[in-house]
Amino acid sequence: MSMSSPGRSRATDLDESTFRFYGRFTGWLVLALLLSYLGLQLPLPWRLLALVAGLLGVVGAVILLVQCFRKKLPVMMHISAIAALLCCGIFTFTATSQAIFWQATVDFEECRASALTERSMDRCLLDYEDGMMSSIPGLGR
Repeated sequence: MSMSSPGRSRATDLDESTFRFYGRFTGWLVLALLLSYLGLQLPLPWRLLALVAGLLGVVGAVILLVQCFRKKLPVMMHISAIAALLCCGIFTFTATSQAIFWQATVDFEECRASALTERSMDRCLLDYEDGMMSSIPGLGR
């Protein structure tokens, strides 16, 4: 029965291929994070890329987080998994909300493209909120 010496961390017990694998896995999570963020900047039909990339990022982050606890990976892996989970979750929620309120979002984008002043931009935002509320049964104005 081999015990690690005091002062040695659990991370030194893991082999290099394990670190390399989870390092690449984290790289793929960063790619999903970037794609979901950049997808939110695209016009609406292409904005669904943010939804797909965000969902992949959330699933990947959950898998990485579970593996972090099972294999006792270093704390930085835990932090990166949690950060990817939170960020991809927020981007996925935003993209999903915009997909649910598709027509209101299309109208908002058209209004925003033609808005010249701060007042007209505020009007676009108010119309967007009204469009979202009117699409929910029972809350329509």
